[in-house]
Amino acid sequence: MSRTPFQLLVFLLSICSIVVAEVDVTHDLLPRQSPSANDVNSPICKNYAVVANLSTIALNSTYRAAFLRSSPLGTFPAREILDVQAPKLAAMMMDTQLNRRCGNLSQAAIDGAAANLTAGTVLGLPILDAPGIDPANVAMPIVGIAIFLMFGGTWLAL
Repeated sequence: MSRTPFQLLVFLLSICSIVVAEVDVTHDLLPRQSPSANDVNSPICKNYAVVANLSTIALNSTYRAAFLRSSPLGTFPAREILDVQAPKLAAMMMDTQLNRRCGNLSQAAIDGAAANLTAGTVLGLPILDAPGIDPANVAMPIVGIAIFLMFGGTWLAL
């Protein structure tokens, strides 16, 4: 059996890939943050992150309006989601053990909300345009005059 140089090269590379795959590098990996880096994935930290994100949206009128306008649930269910979480944030921000364990997730939520609003999203939803007529539109004075005539005419007819 004659082998071509290309087949030998592929054979050598396959042997090298097996050798590289068997190297155990888990002992060489170090945590990127603090020794409590794994605590961020705990349920209490995830709850703190959810409360911080929803409260940041609930307590800022610009973020809140964008979320209520863009939510597929409708205004009242979306408002209820925000209003339930907002009172919980103050206690979580003042809990030193929670902040030491999870980090300052409220500041991360504030920074993330600002970045998302700049990118055109709020809580993962694309921000929709406000419904209604643009005040600079030609139809706006026509609609205003029609409303004035209907209500004014009714008043004058009495």
